[in-house]
Amino acid sequence: MRKSSLMMKKSLMILSLVLLFVFLAGTANVAADRIAVIGFESADSDWIANSEKEEELLEEIAWLLNDELKEIDGYTVLDRDRMLRILDQTRYSQGNRPSHSIINQLRNEINADYFIYGTLEEVAVRKIDEFRFGPIEYTEIEVTVDLSIEMINARTARTSESFSGSGSARDTGINLVDSRGDRIRLNLSADDRALNTAIERAVDSLIASITGEEEPQPETRTVEAEIVSIVRNKLVINKGERDGLEVGQTGEIVRPGEADTRRAESSVIGSAEVTEVDTNSAILETIRFTQDPETGDIFNITVEIDDNGTRRSAREPIEVLETRDFIIEIVEAFKENDRVTILGMAYAKTDESELEIILGNRSFYDHLGRRRSMSGRRVSIGPWTNSSRTEATIKETIYQDEPVEISWSFTGVPEEADKLSRIELWLSTSREGRISIDLRDLNLSQ
Repeated sequence: MRKSSLMMKKSLMILSLVLLFVFLAGTANVAADRIAVIGFESADSDWIANSEKEEELLEEIAWLLNDELKEIDGYTVLDRDRMLRILDQTRYSQGNRPSHSIINQLRNEINADYFIYGTLEEVAVRKIDEFRFGPIEYTEIEVTVDLSIEMINARTARTSESFSGSGSARDTGINLVDSRGDRIRLNLSADDRALNTAIERAVDSLIASITGEEEPQPETRTVEAEIVSIVRNKLVINKGERDGLEVGQTGEIVRPGEADTRRAESSVIGSAEVTEVDTNSAILETIRFTQDPETGDIFNITVEIDDNGTRRSAREPIEVLETRDFIIEIVEAFKENDRVTILGMAYAKTDESELEIILGNRSFYDHLGRRRSMSGRRVSIGPWTNSSRTEATIKETIYQDEPVEISWSFTGVPEEADKLSRIELWLSTSREGRISIDLRDLNLSQ
């Protein structure tokens, strides 16, 4: 019995050691992968005649992807401006897959774990419907964009993983045709709108492929606007920018039903496009109609909910913290939707001073002094950004006379908040360890 007890204790000890080893092995690999986006090439250029426009579009995709990657938990992402300057130094030719030599040069310049190189696989334009009125042809199109990327290991210069994404969007354009029906001019404005929306959705699809999470769908709502006036062929409605309307949007014109008549139910009599927008009103032009529109008809349109904030800079530092190695200035705090970002500047007193910015599993106090939990944690030093659901942290070496911008950012802030009653930020230096910055009554720019 005693021998059995000793064996059991020995087994439990061995099991504990194994579990400890597994835990340590797991925690040894928690450092965020450092990612830098090289750029995109086009696999098929038949869809566009303007090579300069194509190059601009490829760079726009790279910027969009770079910004989206900053939101991913576990990635530290290099700022796009910094990457472009480094690419110029290596004499890399944009639009060409980077050679082994280029990867080696980039690795020597950037302390990155992976480089991303992408391909615009295809841009497909499909005609959905068209309606002709005199010399004007209205065409509804659907644009589909397919993207792919390679994660190139910085050490081996080989592709470690590949991901793909796709996005589509519809819009209506106007083409002028001659009396024989031959197209002589294409209005690209609608095509551009659909193309840009499709690209944004393809990048979102790429991010969903990388994270393995379900692709977020844009929130939408239906706006019902009444036609209050008709001036020649223009329809004036009583909804505008504050209701989410934008130039280029399209919707249906509905004739309301009348009780106690044969026309008791509403019916769709046509469609229209928003051509001018004011704060509380807009002007439509009909695309097609089966009956002439009248005042009192309803224009139904589906709009995406997109509440973008704006940003204003503070002129004077909010707080100044001095350590043995650094002078830290908090210069601005601003809110975009439910996210607050607190910006600062770090000045090194000596060369090659190591600074770490930290935002852990902590709470803050909102404008009413109520304690709340933060989420969506994100920190940055210079061009590098790291996001995490638990503790966001980033460490860099800063040189004297080369100050860098630093930031702490998180979500979970009430929509109506114009300040934070209290927030505690953290940083760490090699000589002093962790240091807190306690900010109170912090005003938020919006």
